[in-house]
Amino acid sequence: MCVAAMGVVFVHRARFAALILLAVVGLTVTLVFAYYSAPDLALTQIAVEAVTILLLLLALYYLPQDAPPERAVNRALRDFFLGCLAGGGVGWLTWAMLTRPLDSISSYFIAYSLQQGGGANVVNVLLVDFRGYDTYGEITVIVVAALGVAAMLAGVKLPQRATDDSGRPWSLETSHLPLDLLVRLLLPLALLVSAYLFLRGHNAPGGGFVAGLVTAVAVALLYVGAGLAWTRERLKLSFRAVAAAGLLIAGLTGLAAMAGFDRPFLTSAHGHLTWPVIGEIPLASAMMFDLGVYLTVVGATLLVLTRLGDPVVVPAQGV
Repeated sequence: MCVAAMGVVFVHRARFAALILLAVVGLTVTLVFAYYSAPDLALTQIAVEAVTILLLLLALYYLPQDAPPERAVNRALRDFFLGCLAGGGVGWLTWAMLTRPLDSISSYFIAYSLQQGGGANVVNVLLVDFRGYDTYGEITVIVVAALGVAAMLAGVKLPQRATDDSGRPWSLETSHLPLDLLVRLLLPLALLVSAYLFLRGHNAPGGGFVAGLVTAVAVALLYVGAGLAWTRERLKLSFRAVAAAGLLIAGLTGLAAMAGFDRPFLTSAHGHLTWPVIGEIPLASAMMFDLGVYLTVVGATLLVLTRLGDPVVVPAQGV
């Protein structure tokens, strides 16, 4: 991780290489989370990393492969000072946290997660129950940010590349056969894994957020492999509506506790149902809130990716 981070400094002008090294840093952080027994964080980190890299790759298409050199000495000294200040500050905060007595409240959540939240996965119960109001605010921010990106890109005209930086003709082919075939084969499996992560999230690593990211990555790769026109013709979904539906479901879950049971907003209920053949099934009202999180993440992520991947382009000479 340190080597990749230092590599970004040395090759920062080569944008694609710097992006790949940043991806190495992110994936290494995933391994750190897994090593320290934080599987929920590891799953979320690797899914976020995939979405972020795909998003940045789409943005890099409209930029030169190499960043212009910075020759201003004053700017270099300023950046060096800011880098030392930020790095030293984070290092000092880390040292201060690791060398002082820690009175953690984690034991409370471990003790009452199953009893009060109806779930054995403490991380998920925290997100959808104990601090569900925070999570509702976070998914609201995600939707607002996605709508903002879509509004900013509406009507934006970007130059269409005619050649790459080496003068070679740029291919305008929108379908990539090997990736197209592979994604079509893997898409059902990815959706099945997403459903599995969603259903198990309250009692095992998973949940609506990471399940939504897995679905978004799978559908985004379908757009990349088969092209926007082919996919839109068959997948006739309004991602704005999907994100709005997720936010509405999450909000109604919280209001149901107030209107129907005279309890605080987002108070959850849980119990067990016995079905013939299947047997006893644990259920929690927080699952509906988690469904809202899932739909919000899917809708907002795909709205941004599809808008960035399909701007209005105009012909240009050798951009």
